[in-house]
Amino acid sequence: MAAKDIPQSLTVVNEKLIHDQGKDSFKSALENVVGITFEAGEGGRIGDNIRLRGFSAAGDIYLDGMRDISQYNRDTFNYDRVEVLRGAASMLFGRGSTGGIINQVSKTPRLITEHEVNTTIGTGNYLRLSGDFNFKTSDDAALRIGVMTTDWDGRAGKAETHRRGLAADYRWGIGTADEFMVSLYHLNYSDKPDLGGRWLQNAPAPFSPDKWYGVDSDYQRDSADIVTGTHTHRWADGSTLKTTLRDGHFKRDLWATQINGFANTVTQGNFNSNTVVNRGNQTRAGQDRHTFLQSDYVTKTNWFGLKNDLLVGGEYALEQSGRDSYANVPGKPSTTVGIASNAGVADTRVRTWANNFTATTVGVYAQDIISLTQTWKLVGGLRHDSFKGDYDRVTGGRLSRSDNLLSTRLGVMYQPSDEVSYYVSYGTSFNTSGDLYQYDATSANTPPEKSRNIEIGAKWELFDGDLSLRTALARTDKFNERSTDTQTVPGGTEFLLSGQRHTNSLEFEIAGRLTPSWDVFAGIAFMRGIIDKAGSSPASAASVGQEPGLLPHRQANLWTTYRFSDKWRVGGGLTAVSKNKPALPVPTTNSVPGYTKFDALLEYQINQNNSIKVNLDNVFNKVYYTALYTGWPGPAAPERSLRATWTSKF
Repeated sequence: MAAKDIPQSLTVVNEKLIHDQGKDSFKSALENVVGITFEAGEGGRIGDNIRLRGFSAAGDIYLDGMRDISQYNRDTFNYDRVEVLRGAASMLFGRGSTGGIINQVSKTPRLITEHEVNTTIGTGNYLRLSGDFNFKTSDDAALRIGVMTTDWDGRAGKAETHRRGLAADYRWGIGTADEFMVSLYHLNYSDKPDLGGRWLQNAPAPFSPDKWYGVDSDYQRDSADIVTGTHTHRWADGSTLKTTLRDGHFKRDLWATQINGFANTVTQGNFNSNTVVNRGNQTRAGQDRHTFLQSDYVTKTNWFGLKNDLLVGGEYALEQSGRDSYANVPGKPSTTVGIASNAGVADTRVRTWANNFTATTVGVYAQDIISLTQTWKLVGGLRHDSFKGDYDRVTGGRLSRSDNLLSTRLGVMYQPSDEVSYYVSYGTSFNTSGDLYQYDATSANTPPEKSRNIEIGAKWELFDGDLSLRTALARTDKFNERSTDTQTVPGGTEFLLSGQRHTNSLEFEIAGRLTPSWDVFAGIAFMRGIIDKAGSSPASAASVGQEPGLLPHRQANLWTTYRFSDKWRVGGGLTAVSKNKPALPVPTTNSVPGYTKFDALLEYQINQNNSIKVNLDNVFNKVYYTALYTGWPGPAAPERSLRATWTSKF
């Protein structure tokens, strides 16, 4: 479907932009998208603990249109693009999606034999090798293999990362009535996690960016293994039926150092190299298995003399998540700001089972785009989801809950030409109490939260589609948010859905080619959120009328490149974010200042198949914070970095 036929804000971060900027992680690729912020979560969950228009999107990450909720630090090596759809979208994607969804789109085999190898070296002993090998194996079949290895010493030369990835896709029947594809994906990494610093007098403690306060025994060892099979049947009239089956296995094991704070006498003014840093632990372990079956039928019909673009589909999901805990966790000794001792501690921990969560979902949905005239289109969609969650735990027995919900989508589009689309849209979403795989005795009795998004916008496709512009004005309301108030119900208590909050946003974006030599990708967002209602406790009542955290008033980004000869291309850009604060508590006095970070690119084309590019990130060595949590500000890049990449195509 063309972007102009989607009555919601859509941003696409394509492979070329990711390559030009040298982005190697999911989180870094999303720094191109205005309206997105990051929460530094417990257990080191930074890369996927996302806020979109101020609402949590941690459960709204997708891979090729199917839910990808498990916790792992995603890599870009197999990305064709990343799509960000803003606004409530449960009609298309099921539970969640209050602020929108983020969809990772994988590379697929093509009917051509071509290969690309990238070798990157950089500061901090950064070394990344990636290969993309595409083989045409017959007139209607192709094989594509992607490989990646990345090593980096990280902050202070100690918060290191070691990632390995493999993707293999075989596609046959391309262009025929029946097309098949089998995909294998593997990612594993062994890191020394860097959770960040600590709040001190309502601001980040002024740690030096070249110090790491973890210990040598820290680690994060995670993996993702995904198998996907797809069949697409095409009819002569253009109708298609696409069915996808996916089975994913994910493992996670983390032992990290958390800075617990300082003596009560420490201030921003007397913070120095002799200040004692108290340290504690973060431990997480678990394994997930997620199985999805999804089928979509797309056709064009003429009912009552009107053209209809119809989508009918269904989804079955089985999500199994197991969590382990560690007992006998040894304490970690204090150190000082200046020494930052990294001596490890003996591992006396005992790993035990903590809980299991099993969720089953059955969803059915239908959407129709009706062409009322040559210029007016009406969009309508409806989805029903049946969600059941079972939570088994060490003590207290099983907790279970079932929910049945309807989601809607409505939109009107006015398209006076092929280049322009104006739209108004309305969509709903819901969040169950078991969205993130856990219950307690009260939340297991609590119905889902509900949200709605109202948006007006415009999209332009100029210069034969080479340049896209869009603008949108949106209001997103979560109108029955869970509060801390409870009431008695049969079988126990439930949280009252008496909370309400909203976000207003205004966005502008441009992407594409201004001239044959000049590319640009830029956006700016203005956002303002308010907590309208809350619970009756003093802390909850104090939040009413306050702005929620992780919702900076302004965000902007720019990336542009210009080819000034056959051999040379230059580029650069900026990321700007206004003052920001953590999501909890509300209100909070903790905050980080706004910042503007600049990056630069220089590329030399050696010949038709070989090029060298140099990326200078954080040109002016700006100290800034990109992920915030109640207890601490999470780390940004430690300092200015320089990376050189040789690209070879053959």
